[in-house]
This record gives sequence, structure tokens and C-alpha cells, in this order.
Amino acid sequence: MSDALRQVVNHYTRTHADAAGIAPTPVPGLFLVRGTAPGGLEHIIACPLVCLVLQGRKQVTLGNRDLSFASGDSMIVPAAMPTVSRISEASIARPYLSFALDLDPSVIAELDVVIDGAEQPVLEPPAVIDNHLRDAVLRLVRLLDRPASLAVLGTSLVREIHYWLLLGEQGEAIRRLGPPNGRVRRIARAVALLRRDYAQPLTIERLAREAGMSRSAFHQHFRAVTTVSPLQFQKQLRLIEARRLMLAEGKSASRAAFDVGYASVPQFTREYARMFGLPPAKDRKYSNEEALPGAWTVADDVSR
Repeated sequence: MSDALRQVVNHYTRTHADAAGIAPTPVPGLFLVRGTAPGGLEHIIACPLVCLVLQGRKQVTLGNRDLSFASGDSMIVPAAMPTVSRISEASIARPYLSFALDLDPSVIAELDVVIDGAEQPVLEPPAVIDNHLRDAVLRLVRLLDRPASLAVLGTSLVREIHYWLLLGEQGEAIRRLGPPNGRVRRIARAVALLRRDYAQPLTIERLAREAGMSRSAFHQHFRAVTTVSPLQFQKQLRLIEARRLMLAEGKSASRAAFDVGYASVPQFTREYARMFGLPPAKDRKYSNEEALPGAWTVADDVSR
């Protein structure tokens, strides 16, 4: 991994990262991450994105696969998929550092016209960050504290990053995001509705209409793209947000349960314990005592 890229991300996150280690940036969909110690499990439903590990190591469960990403590795999350991850290698002297960028399907579709026909092997993550991609990322991160330059060059650099990703080892997985009428884009419309109205009752019929599919086709394609059913997807969105309300805002378990759409606190408690490994009260107690990272919000997931 390039020392120059590590140094610039280290400097930016040291001065901009919040208590959870997330450093927001002026570039939509781009954030940098810093961790100074191995952390607890984080449950998220991320948008399609690329994550480049620049230092340290991270363990990720994506779908039914357990993956380990070390310095110099890249990971593609090809759709809105539930993931469980933890920083497994980090210290104050050598913090975990990563670069994460939402993938833009419209840019992918546009670029794919230009490079259509290029051979793209389908490889399992992780993949090695190549020199072209690393150079484009370095140039973009160097502009984050130069707003005037970023306003002129930022969009073209994000586009260039997409271009090198499409030409790289994981290009085939990324290419599937692009077609406007492809199943990934159509399922994404239903996912957007689920993210927006996760606390409300949503029928399969309404979600299928949003995706422009029949009920049976929608259910099949939704599971194929996200690895879970629509009901499981909504349940995980609710539980992730409930955990944030409890840990970050201090709400009671019953209040958080009702806020995210649960009508039964006992049902909420059972499903919470099944997902996070502890019932709500114990999870909050241990998280406060051990300063475990809080859950990401549904709003965070939408932006990322």
C-alpha cells in the first residue's frame, strides 16, 4: 500500500473523525474510517460501495461468506446487503484506515458503454488495489481540504475511480449495478422505499410495484440480490436503528421498539437478542462499560 495514501488518510482522519472513527468528507458518498483498537461487531446494511483497506485489518461477514481484509485489499459490496464487521487489527501507533465510496449506478452505466466488451474475470473479494486506482484515490483525498480545487476536479476524480474499478478484478460485479432496467437497479428502488419507510407496514405487493416486478419474481430477485427476504431486510433496518436510539440517544428499549415500528416489546427483545447476541438492556450496559462502537443509523446507511 502506498505510504503517501496512508499518510494523507491518516492526517485527514486524525483531524476530522468523530467518536466512532468516521470522517465525513465534502464528496457525496465518500467517507474515511479510523480505528485505534480492535472493535466490537457492527451491523449495517450498506449501499453498494467500494472499501479500500489502507492499514490494519477488518473481518466482514457478507451474505454467507466470512472475509478478512488487510492493508492493500479492496472490497466491493455489490448491493444493499446486510453485513457484520469488526476492526480486528488496529492500534494507536498503527490505526486501522480505510477509504469507502458509494458506487454510482448511473456513472457505471455510462462508462460501461465506453468499455463494453472488455473481459472481466469474476473474482471473490478481497482483491488487490491496483496502481491506477490507488493513484486516483490519492489525488481525490489530497483535495478534501482544498474546497476550491475539489469543486472543479472532484466529480471527474470520482468518475475516474469508477472507471478503474470497472477495469479491475471486481469489474464484473460492479458492472451488474449499471443497467437501468437490470434487476439490481430495480430491486434498489424497493430498497430505497424500505429504507425510507422501514417503521411502517410494507406489503410485498407495494414493494413489487416499486420494482416493476410480479410478486413472485420480486421475492426471488430480492433475495438473490440482498441475500435476505424483504421481511428480514426491514427487520434488520428496524433493529439497527433501535440499537442506535438506545446507545446514542439513551432511549429505553420499549421506546426504541415503538419508534422503529414494533408493536410488541417481547417480540422486539427476542429479535434484538437474536441479531446482536444480547437482550437490549444487557447490550446497552456492556456497550457503555466497554465503549463498543454504536450501531450505524439507517440514515447513515442511506447516505453510504
